[in-house]
Amino acid sequence: MKNIVIVLFLVSFITACDTDNGKIEGEFEFVKMYSAEITVGGVVGTIERKFEVGEVYDGTDEGIATITIKIAEHSELNENCPNNLCYQEFLRVPRGYLKLVE
Repeated sequence: MKNIVIVLFLVSFITACDTDNGKIEGEFEFVKMYSAEITVGGVVGTIERKFEVGEVYDGTDEGIATITIKIAEHSELNENCPNNLCYQEFLRVPRGYLKLVE
């Protein structure tokens, strides 16, 4: 009996330590128009950005209420942030606005 308990504990521990944790990475398409305030950096600071139906972005679905999409590529400007030149690379979008592109 003790061995069964130990085995069950180890299996549950290994499962809990799984680094993937059910993440789905891929391309996500907007199925509804979405508007968000985006940090663009520099003098401008922030802008209101509208994402149109059909726009596709790389992203990660971690199984929570939002999906994280990549809206800009990383560059040297974004090194050692925060500073006034930093811009936003990722955006969390409520999952109802996106679908996984198959």
